[in-house]
Amino acid sequence: MNQRPEIDFTQLIANEGIPTTEEAIAIELEKEVVAAGSKVSNDSRMSPFWRLVKAVVITPTQWLIDTLLANHVLPNTFAATAQGMYLDLKAWDVDLERKAATKTRGMITFFKAVPDNPIVIPKGTVVETDRIEDTIYRLVVINDVLIEANQPSGQVVCEAEFAGSGYNLPAGYYAILPVGVSGITHAVNQADWITAPGSDLEDDEALSLRIRNQFSVVGRYHIDAIYRSMLASVAGVRSDQIYFLHDAPRGPGTANAYILMDVGPTPSHLLEQLNQYVMTDGNHGHGDDVLCLALPDTFHTVTVTIWAKPNVSDARKAALKTEVENRIRAAFRESDSYQSVTRTYPASTFSFSKLTEEIHTPLNTDLLSVSFENADIVSALDVPRLTKVVVNDG
Repeated sequence: MNQRPEIDFTQLIANEGIPTTEEAIAIELEKEVVAAGSKVSNDSRMSPFWRLVKAVVITPTQWLIDTLLANHVLPNTFAATAQGMYLDLKAWDVDLERKAATKTRGMITFFKAVPDNPIVIPKGTVVETDRIEDTIYRLVVINDVLIEANQPSGQVVCEAEFAGSGYNLPAGYYAILPVGVSGITHAVNQADWITAPGSDLEDDEALSLRIRNQFSVVGRYHIDAIYRSMLASVAGVRSDQIYFLHDAPRGPGTANAYILMDVGPTPSHLLEQLNQYVMTDGNHGHGDDVLCLALPDTFHTVTVTIWAKPNVSDARKAALKTEVENRIRAAFRESDSYQSVTRTYPASTFSFSKLTEEIHTPLNTDLLSVSFENADIVSALDVPRLTKVVVNDG
């Protein structure tokens, strides 16, 4: 959800009376030539004189204004519009730095064929997902792990193949063993499986919002901005996805800080880490009692009917159903794929008409129509999640 302002600096420059077009620069230059006492007998724009002027004066001036000033210098002067290394320098001004990408770690449960047998899960064993928008997400066992005799299953620490929040998938997504393990029937990630959430390299939007928030933390009191700054310093937590409840939920001086993740539910291990830092380690205001929580969930069954265009093959129809389901799941924060799809948020209305457009537009070559049975979801301090997705043929 982009919160950064979009500024047309070229128009802003023009509004200040600075010439930005070739014609306007030529007019101003001609005025200066006349004011200097020079006379140009052939004032045609195709004359040798003006062709020379255009080559050595007007074109470079236009490049300086349009490219250097409007598209580089001015945007990178402000934290609201700066990008890349320039935004890193703005962050340094307020004692912040861009958060690095991290890999997801968590516990995958491996199930034995014969519980009586001890089994070693070898280091390097891979557990992966089905393909989601041309990507297969893989977790790798980081050490040899013994599942002891008389245990029907065991939990094994795995790490994502690459860094990124896209690996923080909900329960049930990691369920494929591309190379089997002798004595193991299957493996799966269960509820609250993540011990360390993965995150992408902090993008410019998220960093700029933290920089803006940093200007509010210089006061003596522990206001929202200070707690937001502390919590958002942790990888995977965005400053604009922290929601405060101030209505003394546990009595005077208490508040809740609800954490929303880009992908999947908020891991309990992350909440323990945040609460440890804020309360147990004493990083709170005098008399404050701030508790970090996952946003409450509301659960929904989404039912949609799709109609393929005539002459679309059965195989393509099946692929359309899968892709529509994956896009719906992405909208409900079950993956970071399909970034063009609007995500669910607290304190907002999730529009199924908007989701219909976001599904139909990229698939309109083969997809004739999409119809949801659901009404729009109005959220308070909670976030919509999926119970089930049903995709019907029309």
